[in-house]
Parts: sequence; structure tokens; C-alpha cells
Amino acid sequence: MGKVLSAGYAELYDEFLAYEKPRVSGQGFQAIQKTSYYVLKWLEGQDIRIGELTVQDALEYKAAVAGRVTKHGTPIAAGTCRNLLKAARALFAYAVASGRRDSNPFMAVGYPRLPDRIHRNVLSEAQMNALLERLRAFVNVASYKVHVIAELLYAAGLRIAEAASLVPNDIDTSRRLVYVREGKGGKSRTAFLTGYAAEVLGHYFSHGRDLVLRSYRGKRERGHTLFCVGHPRLQQETNTALRAACTALELPVITSHGFRHSLGTHLLRAGCDIRHIQVILGHDKLETTQIYTQVDKDDIKASLDAHHPRQWKQGGA
Repeated sequence: MGKVLSAGYAELYDEFLAYEKPRVSGQGFQAIQKTSYYVLKWLEGQDIRIGELTVQDALEYKAAVAGRVTKHGTPIAAGTCRNLLKAARALFAYAVASGRRDSNPFMAVGYPRLPDRIHRNVLSEAQMNALLERLRAFVNVASYKVHVIAELLYAAGLRIAEAASLVPNDIDTSRRLVYVREGKGGKSRTAFLTGYAAEVLGHYFSHGRDLVLRSYRGKRERGHTLFCVGHPRLQQETNTALRAACTALELPVITSHGFRHSLGTHLLRAGCDIRHIQVILGHDKLETTQIYTQVDKDDIKASLDAHHPRQWKQGGA
């Protein structure tokens, strides 16, 4: 797809982005830019005018999205398909609000069902402990920063984009609180630190952050933030270090988001109330948190064997 939209499509695109920008986070806005552009470019390629789109056209768009493949030739994820359809629905809702249309055809198009399972981006409690201990044995400023990020993500359940947007004043180590001002969907929330994570961050403020800041020299992207760089670079640096550490320990390789998935899983296994996990992870709906109740069949069988009163007793009657 080209990079330029023709008149009509371009005007709607610019107005829609201006409308959405104050309502979402920085990361969310980047996603909206890409997905809404894809919608309009598809319409332009089909020579379908904004005011002429029908429900049948909307269904054909859904089919086109569902037929997309990744660069490796595999079908795109259901979540990606859903996001492209959500963008179309939001874009045409704005078209109705701005007087370009009388109705939104995408309201008649359903979203694909997302799989009810936890992503494989999860380590067990023992594996996570081994990984964090290895990261704690840092050898330079770069690996020290990854150690701090890992403890923050695993303690507070933050997304890496949320961590990248933090500034020092967003962290209250004495009260063990993190103020997330640019969360998913542009919503702010308060996250929580463990005692150990608060100590790690306290040391980072006292000694480490100045070293990290100086290590970037003139290449700093966002020197006012907690980790001194923007989201894409912070994610890349962290994921590269995680891949190396996991590989060295012969663990499944996780990304920065694996700390969040693992935290939800570990808290549930330890008996934490699911409503508390909802608050810790910052989920708006309990249904989102309930994905962590989808445990493996082997876990269910092990639990049954451990707790059911009718067990085979060796040597018994």
C-alpha cells in the first residue's frame, strides 16, 4: 500500500486522528494511525467512497482482513484482525458524527472470537526466579538497566510502553506506588510495587539513573523519562537481553510482556483473589483477568490427584 491517500480519504484520516489523539495514549495513537490508514487505503483501492460503503462492502473488508498473512506466510492473529475491524468501526462512527454518512455499516460486522487461553509468553515461578537472579548479576550499565526494568515489570505488572512513559516523579518508593499516566486506552491508574522492587528502584534513583543517562550521551531520545529512551528502543533493548538470558539458562524465551503474563498466572496459583489481580494488572473488566483461570490440563489432573479423596493407595485394600 502506498503512503499517500487521495482527497476525501485524506481529509477523513486527518480529522479522525485529530479527534482521537487526545483520547488515547501515545502507543494507542500510533496503532490508530496504522489501522485507520489501512482501512482507508483498502477503500481507496476498491474505489469505494466514504458515503457509499454498504454492509456487503464491510463484510468484504472483513474477509480481506481475515485473509491477510504475516511475512512468514502464516495467517494474521485473531487479535490483529479484530483491531483492523475495530478501526473501521471507529472510523465510520466518526464519519457519521461528522455528517459524511447516515449510518455505520461496520456495526453489522462481528469481531472474530479471541482464543480463551494464556499466551505462551509465560515462565513458571522457578524459571522466573532463575531469570531474575541472572539479570541481577549485571556486568555493565546496560544490563543493570534491564535488571531494574525486569523487577519493575514483574512487580507492578506494567506493559513496556507504560514503563517507557514513566518519569521519576511517577514512582513513590516509600509508599510503593507507581502512577501510570499513559496506560492502555489512554487511561491512568495506580500500580503497586513489592518491597524488593521498591528497594531496587530506590537504588536506581540514588546511583544508577545518572549512569544510564550518561551512557546514552547525545543519543538520548527522552532524557526526562525514567529509563531515558522511548518505547520502541526500550522494548528492543529489553527483549534482546531477555532472549540472551533465557537462552543461556535454557528457558523458554519470553519478551518484556511475559513479566505481566507470568505475574497474573503466579498470583492466581498462589491463591490471590482474582479481583485483586484485576486491579494489579489494571484490567477494566474482570473477564479480561479471567483468562488466567485457563490452566493446563496437566495442572488440572495433578490437582485432582493431589486433592481427591479416592486415590489408589499402594499396599492398601
